[in-house]
Amino acid sequence: MLAFLQTRKSAFFNIALLFLVAIVWCVASTHYVARSFFKEEHLFYGTVSHASIPSLFGGTDIPFLDRTFFQINGDKDVTFILYSSKEINDEMSEWFSFAEEGASEVPLEISAARINENTFVVKSIANNDGELEWDTLTEYQVSNLMVFGAIALGCFIAMVVFLILGIRTKIPQGR
Repeated sequence: MLAFLQTRKSAFFNIALLFLVAIVWCVASTHYVARSFFKEEHLFYGTVSHASIPSLFGGTDIPFLDRTFFQINGDKDVTFILYSSKEINDEMSEWFSFAEEGASEVPLEISAARINENTFVVKSIANNDGELEWDTLTEYQVSNLMVFGAIALGCFIAMVVFLILGIRTKIPQGR
């Protein structure tokens, strides 16, 4: 066993595992958005009762990690997720901000796709002062889905190559 750890064979398998982790990360960060394109959209009216932006990645402008979770009309069981870039958030802040003091009093119209029983991905959001249109959010989501898909595909190919190299590499005898 000790000889195995001192060979390139274990390095190839470790690198393949690293690429597998990258694939899982890409899929985990995009699966809600990808599923939202195949689900029927629903229209909601209400006011924001709770909003949160994950602080670990908030403001980094990394696609699909900058997102806003919010609830409307005091319903604590249903969560809406708004995936948007810093640029889109800056544009939206001109007419609505989740952090404003009076945000809970502003009526909103939200179009969202149901991902599961209690989770929706926002496709458009509007109030009397402005609107974040479906085209803007969809363009952002599709372009970044394609980037993440290309990264995942590249990682998959690299993982397969390193797995094959790890399988074909022989352990030196006599160590």
